[in-house]
Amino acid sequence: MNAGWIFLAVVAVVILSKLFSVLGKENVKTEKFRGVLPGTGQIVEMTITGGPAKPEKKDPHVFNEEDFLMGAKMAFNAVVDAFASGNKETLKPLVSRKVFEAFFNDIQKREENGEKMEFSLIAINSSKILSKNDEKKPTRVTVELVTEQMNVLRDKDGVVLEGDPIQISLVKDTWTFQKETGLRSSWIVVATKSEAI
Repeated sequence: MNAGWIFLAVVAVVILSKLFSVLGKENVKTEKFRGVLPGTGQIVEMTITGGPAKPEKKDPHVFNEEDFLMGAKMAFNAVVDAFASGNKETLKPLVSRKVFEAFFNDIQKREENGEKMEFSLIAINSSKILSKNDEKKPTRVTVELVTEQMNVLRDKDGVVLEGDPIQISLVKDTWTFQKETGLRSSWIVVATKSEAI
C-alpha cells in the first residue's frame, strides 16, 4: 500500500469517527478537513458534520429527567447501603421522618439481636420515572429501579437467616422522592416499596 492510500485511509477513519460522534445530535456545525496527497501534490478537501456548534445550556429551573434519574440512582445506593450497615447518621438527611423511623426501628432490632446485614448492589439494570406531580417543576417524583442485588442477614454467629451469599437477586424498587423547600431545597425519599422479580 503506497503513501497515498494510507493518507486516504486515515482520512476515512477520521470522517467515520466524526460521523458516529454526532449521530442523533442537533445544532451541529460543518467542519472541513484538508491535506495534500503524498507524492502527487493533489489537495484533498472533505466537508463533514462536526460536533455541536455550541454546548447546550441546561436551564436550572426546568426539570431534567436524565439528571434526576442519575441522582435517584446515587440516592438509592446511599440509602440502601446506610440501612444495611446501620449508619443512621448518613441515613437521616436522605429520607423523610416517617421512612427514617421505619428504617431506624429495623436497624435497632438487628442490633439488639446481634444480627448483621450484608448488601451489595451489583447493577442497576433500568430506571424510569413513573409519575410526577408537575411536568415542568415537580416537587414529588416516583421512580422505578430494577437492580441486581445480594442481600444477606446473618445472626450473631454468622449463620444466614435470610438471603443467599452467592445468589444474585433481581429486585424492583419503587421509590417516591419529594423536594423539600427552604434552606436545603433537596430531594428526600418519602416512600419505598421493594419486590423480588
